[in-house]
Amino acid sequence: MTPESDPVDPDAVLPSPPGTGASDAEAVEPPLDHDAVAPDAWHRRVELRDGTAVLIRQIRPEDRDRLAAGFAELSPASRYLRFHSAVDELSEEQLTYLTEVDHVDHEALVAVDLDRPERAGVGVARYVREPYERETAEAAITVADAYHGQGAGTLLLGALAARARANGVRVFRNYVLAGNHAMLEVFDHLGARRERENEQLWRVDLPLPEDLDELADSAPGRAFAAAARGHRHLVSLFPPIWSRIKGRRRDREDDRRELEAVRDDVDPWLDPDG
Repeated sequence: MTPESDPVDPDAVLPSPPGTGASDAEAVEPPLDHDAVAPDAWHRRVELRDGTAVLIRQIRPEDRDRLAAGFAELSPASRYLRFHSAVDELSEEQLTYLTEVDHVDHEALVAVDLDRPERAGVGVARYVREPYERETAEAAITVADAYHGQGAGTLLLGALAARARANGVRVFRNYVLAGNHAMLEVFDHLGARRERENEQLWRVDLPLPEDLDELADSAPGRAFAAAARGHRHLVSLFPPIWSRIKGRRRDREDDRRELEAVRDDVDPWLDPDG
C-alpha cells in the first residue's frame, strides 16, 4: 500500500449521504438488507467517485480478520510511514485493542465495498481520545491501494470528524516524522499547532470546525487534501496510534531502531530530492 493519494479539492464541501448533512453526526440510514450493521449502530452508505457503493460503519470484534488481512498487504516502507513501526503483523492483543472499542473515547470506522465483500476493505478511520485532554484525540486514516483516487479518504475523514464532534472531541492530533519536511511545511502554512514529541516525531494539533460542512476548508480538511494530492513525499495524514497499540509511549530508542530497519525504503519517500 502506498501513501494516501486521493486528489481532493480543498475548496469543495465534503460530500455527505443524501438527506443528511456532514454535521449530522448521529445520522443513521434505514437498516440494510444484508445485515451488514446492527439496527442501532452508526453507519453511512456512500458512493465513491467511480460509483462504487461503500458502507462506512462502526468497527466490531468480528472485523479482526479483515483488519489483519489489510495490514498484511502493506509493504515494510508503508508500514513504517503509516504506523511509525517496522512490525510484520498484528498480534492477537493488538487486534483486540483495535476492534473492541467503546465508540466514545475510542472510535473506529471501517469502509466496506458492498459489491466486493471478500476484500479486506476500502479503509479504516480511527480516533482515540487523549486521557488528560478530553477535547483532543489522536486520529488515523488509511485507504487501501485499490481505492486510491476515488474520494474514500475524504469520506472517511468526514465520517470520523462527525463521530468525534458528537462525542465532544474538538481537536485531531497526529504525529509527523521529523524528516517529513514537506508535510510539516503544510501544517505550518495551515497554522497548525505543533510541538516536538521526541527527536523523530512532531506532535501536530488540528482544530475541527464547529460546522462540519466547512470541514474541507478547515485545517484538517486542507491538510488531508495536501497529503492526498499524489506527492509521494507526503505521507498519509493521521498516522495511527501505535504507541497506544503497544500499550506504552514510544521512546527514542524505539524510533531509532525501527527507522534503521527500513531506512533504505523510507528515505526516498521523506526526501523528494533524494
